[in-house]
Amino acid sequence: MSERSRRDGRRRLDAGARAAILDRVAALEPQDAPPDVSKAPVRQTEPVQPDATTRALRAAVLGNEEALLPQLHDLWGSLRRIPVDEATLESNLVITASRRDPAHAAFDLLRTRLLQALDEHGWKRVAITSPTRGCGKTFTAANLAIALSRYENRRTVLLDFDMRAPGLSEVLGLPAPGPISDWIRGVTSSGTHLQRLGQNLLGIGGLAVGLNDKVETYPAELLQDPKAGMVLDQMQEELAPDAVLFDLPPALSHDDVTAFRQRYDCVLMVVGGGRNSAEQIREAVRRIGDDKPILGMVLNRAEEEHASGTG
Repeated sequence: MSERSRRDGRRRLDAGARAAILDRVAALEPQDAPPDVSKAPVRQTEPVQPDATTRALRAAVLGNEEALLPQLHDLWGSLRRIPVDEATLESNLVITASRRDPAHAAFDLLRTRLLQALDEHGWKRVAITSPTRGCGKTFTAANLAIALSRYENRRTVLLDFDMRAPGLSEVLGLPAPGPISDWIRGVTSSGTHLQRLGQNLLGIGGLAVGLNDKVETYPAELLQDPKAGMVLDQMQEELAPDAVLFDLPPALSHDDVTAFRQRYDCVLMVVGGGRNSAEQIREAVRRIGDDKPILGMVLNRAEEEHASGTG
């Protein structure tokens, strides 16, 4: 065999070996499929780390690009899936679910502008509030979250942080796994409390929800506690969401929105048509503070009692 033939043979072997290594590396990346329950469960609080052989393979093949790959401890794919009830969403005016109501187009426009603002400024966390009760903030939060979930390769987390009057569980027709205050205090983990919407025919995709089934006695103090910030930071690291929506209480009713202001980047203000005066809107914005950008004012004319009963 000539020297040239031997070199060609080595190149083909090297290419084949590289492909095999890349296939192994790709197989190690986190997937969005539900976990295989036939295998021993992995503790969610102790992320799986690659063995020495795997690390060597990744380093040899990818070199300095190693840091750009998804982290192996990504929790998103292992969150518990919950079924989607189209009839409940329809009856609760979650119009972005079936998209039969022409008004869903307004939420499509809102989600596009929201994502553009988040991408431009590097923001992730959006507070959704209103001046007073009955303005439709929970209705808006639910519809916006579902509209956002239809973007491929985007992850949205929707959290019910209106602990004085929790309503997202009822609006979405989904069960709450327990008090969200337990998660905020670090008593339960993100993998235990947060849930993902399961496969459905409505096209609702990358949406995880943190629901609540218990009124909290001291929510402002809880939201201001440094532990809440630590829990949210850990969730951000574990799930890598593109947007986190907080359904918060009305800004003028209590001090929850002010107490929580260090934990969110910007605000979406939902104004009730015929409910809120210009003075109420100005005062709500003043309480939030000049350093927290107001992304927009959503004028909602929906019948809130029918839409969510709480917001």
